[in-house]
Amino acid sequence: MGRTLTKLIGAVGAAALLGAFLGGCGTTTAASHKQTVVIGYENNGADPEMVAIARGYFAKYMKDAHVELRLFSSGPAAAAALASGSLQFMTGLGNPPAAAAISQGVPLQVVWAQELYTTDEGLVVRKGSGIHSLQDLVHKQIALVVGSTSPFEVATAMKNAGIPAASITFVNMSPPAMVAAWERGQINAAYVWDPAFDTMLQHGGEAIMYDQNVERQAPIFNLSVVNTDWAKSHEDLVREFIQAQQAGVAYYESHPQQALQDMAKEAGISVALARTEIEGFKLYNVQDQLGADGLGTGSGVQRSLVTVSLASSAQYLQSSHQVSGAPQDMAQHVDPSYAQYVAAHQ
Repeated sequence: MGRTLTKLIGAVGAAALLGAFLGGCGTTTAASHKQTVVIGYENNGADPEMVAIARGYFAKYMKDAHVELRLFSSGPAAAAALASGSLQFMTGLGNPPAAAAISQGVPLQVVWAQELYTTDEGLVVRKGSGIHSLQDLVHKQIALVVGSTSPFEVATAMKNAGIPAASITFVNMSPPAMVAAWERGQINAAYVWDPAFDTMLQHGGEAIMYDQNVERQAPIFNLSVVNTDWAKSHEDLVREFIQAQQAGVAYYESHPQQALQDMAKEAGISVALARTEIEGFKLYNVQDQLGADGLGTGSGVQRSLVTVSLASSAQYLQSSHQVSGAPQDMAQHVDPSYAQYVAAHQ
């Protein structure tokens, strides 16, 4: 879900040069004479966007384009494609990777907040380990994915609790490796997301912190972004993209059981897991996009939770030397105008 962040400098820099030649424009298929629009996505698990994919909403609403859905394995790979102009939209992008891309000069704007993490990611500890709070982790180890959203969340929580960063040791592990180590009794604490998070909870774990505990200081979103340069000359297609996303949310709201089956099939997970995952999100429909906890509108964009999420992510990345500088005004990379249009014309 765009949670993982690796260094973008080389890939994005090369892609940006290519983008100067491509001009951020899509291609046109000879057979149909329609412009090809590429929508990138990651395996987002339980997400209304999976409903939009399963039900063909992007092709339905973006009818004047040839829509190509492309699976990306990471946020940085998508950022490089956005920079080159070979990718018009990316969905399921976490705010730390989005902030890193913006800091590296990738021309992108957030146009849709898919969901906010509440209880789908958090700190799980083994029952009986004597760990009941962050203070109990001093001089102990936490397994997490270095370069993901997890260190950002843990660092924020530690700062809030007045715990020195150097007093806790981070052990870099992939989620599957965490689950295996947990089952062997080799780790007692991990900060991770579903399904690994839920698996460890079900096997002798308890949660002592969730993303929602630091929501105001370090909110974690899945976001949909568009190549800024391309969007300027394709406003209708961006609006239609928003319509498709809204259709996925609306279908989930009106047909939750069938929508869960769609999500599970597209993500390759069980319906039960899809239900557990989506219950750990705060979902956003088109009206929600325009509120203070979404993209905001007018002068409120500067203070919206999405803008805060980008700004706080960029500040963390700069302080941890993952980017050399953070933009001063993240609000210019949040554009609610397309959602406003769709909301007004429903």
